[in-house]
Amino acid sequence: MQRDALSVYLEKFGHPAGGVIGKVEPVRLEMPWRTKNNAINCGVFLMRHMETYKGVAGKGWECGFLNECTDAGEISYKQRQEIDDLRHNYITKILLSEANEYRGFVKAEVAKYNKLSADEKKEARSESLRRNQ
Repeated sequence: MQRDALSVYLEKFGHPAGGVIGKVEPVRLEMPWRTKNNAINCGVFLMRHMETYKGVAGKGWECGFLNECTDAGEISYKQRQEIDDLRHNYITKILLSEANEYRGFVKAEVAKYNKLSADEKKEARSESLRRNQ
């Protein structure tokens, strides 16, 4: 359905791929780092794939993800840490981007946080976790 909708949209605006894309059969890439039970981090996987994909799938494409390494299909501790690190990097880039109209506010909040004592920072993190559960 998505492929057909894209084809109709492209045809409507006269894009040359409009008539062709509806006939293309999608191919699901087999990636060794693909997970079985991780539907929560798909945005991080997508961003990393867009960041590392150079137009040639299969041999030679390595995005740097560890393989999911538990028999039950659960995320390993190392892969979870890797995903958390990427999430931190991406959100930092987004929040501090010049395109973010709230960038100044974010920078001011970071400056205020950096002035807190270690105990105050710990309490602020705990409060944030409580609010976001």
